Amino acid sequence: MTLLRFIRGIAGEGPPGRDRALAGRLMRVMFGCYIVVAVGLTALQMFVAYRAASQRLQDDVAALQRTFSPGIEDAMWRYNAEVLRGILTGMQEIPAVVGVEVRDEAGRRIQATGSFTDESGKVRHFGSGDERHATRSFGTPFSRTFPVVHTDENGRLYPIGSWTVHSDDSIAIAQVKNTLYVIVINSAIKSLMLWFIFYLVIRSMVGRPLGQIRDYLARIDADTLAAPPLTIEAGGRNELHALAGALNTMRDRLRRSFEENAALMRDLREMNATLQDRIAERTRDLEALAHTDLLTGLFNRRKLDEALAEAAEAAGSSGAPLSLILGDVDNFKSVNDRHGHKVGDQVLVAFAALLRDAVRPADLLGRWGGEEFMLLCPGSDLVAATAVAERLRQRVETTSLPEVGPRTCSFGVATLDPGESTDSLVARADAALYRCKRNGRNRVEASPGPRPEAMERGAA
Repeated sequence: MTLLRFIRGIAGEGPPGRDRALAGRLMRVMFGCYIVVAVGLTALQMFVAYRAASQRLQDDVAALQRTFSPGIEDAMWRYNAEVLRGILTGMQEIPAVVGVEVRDEAGRRIQATGSFTDESGKVRHFGSGDERHATRSFGTPFSRTFPVVHTDENGRLYPIGSWTVHSDDSIAIAQVKNTLYVIVINSAIKSLMLWFIFYLVIRSMVGRPLGQIRDYLARIDADTLAAPPLTIEAGGRNELHALAGALNTMRDRLRRSFEENAALMRDLREMNATLQDRIAERTRDLEALAHTDLLTGLFNRRKLDEALAEAAEAAGSSGAPLSLILGDVDNFKSVNDRHGHKVGDQVLVAFAALLRDAVRPADLLGRWGGEEFMLLCPGSDLVAATAVAERLRQRVETTSLPEVGPRTCSFGVATLDPGESTDSLVARADAALYRCKRNGRNRVEASPGPRPEAMERGAA
């Protein structure tokens, strides 16, 4: 049932008034993307047109030098103000020119006409012999200054001033304004036509088939899976027809799944009893694994700690002796260094098997850590435990281990005294083992009784 509700959600099941929600959303998204692209392309087109018009304006202003520089030079050389004013008035009629000014060699303004921005940033207007301030129009002003140089009959040059043409890029904007009108009208007509086409196509090819899928899924539940298959009434073959086929296939699979669920539940009930037995067996295996060293198969340190505490408590209650033997392979590091850790592991496994075969049934053997092994000897005093350790030492010495041949082993022995703690017992056995290493290895050392302070800590 959850799967059926999920499928209905994907198909857009909802109130009848929203049967075209997806189609309308598609239209808005597609049309919105088109508007964004159209606006972007229009802006790009206008920018390109403006740059072209602006460049033409710059070229037209630059070309004025070739046309008017000779006349301006002649009028300034002859001090003919009327001719100069006539030239400037004629230049003012050129569309690319918004203002012209002429300055002498000292930089003083001689003649000016039109509008331009002076050095202080103020916009000034010159015409009909007057000068007045004006506000700047839309656009960015720019100017080009050309030198005025007179050349006499001997070829000598006399700088006599300069003239400046002022223009404004609003002229270029005005030139592309008509182009903008055409582009906007064209885009508006195309947008209306595309909206109409989108509406017809998406409504017929998406909205109506999705409505049929929604209505079909609304009629299906667990009790009506045998309903007639869904048929899409739309021209052509597209993904929605494939979706209808997939829904029909899913409906058939759901019907078969419901039939198989009953048989599956019966099988699960039968398996449950068997599973409980397997869990109990697995629990026992895990408990054994928690107390076993994975490499050697002996008891691990956790089990040895528990067994030592239990044996010490039993010895304290019964008064029977309890001895502990710690042993390890001499110079084991050289085995790893020379042959590698894999051979070292093989040596430890063989050493553990050798000890396992040699210990008494009542003793408890385990791996204490690394190459160290511990043997608990309940009921054995220090003499008996030392004899056991010596017998193990001799057996190790005469046994060939894998890859490395015969090796030697050292053992430290200690017996639990009344009131002594297990930590003190282990420490004394470890100290005895250390004395073996210091005194030449391949030997057995027995620990004397604990020091008074160790006894006090054990009693506490």
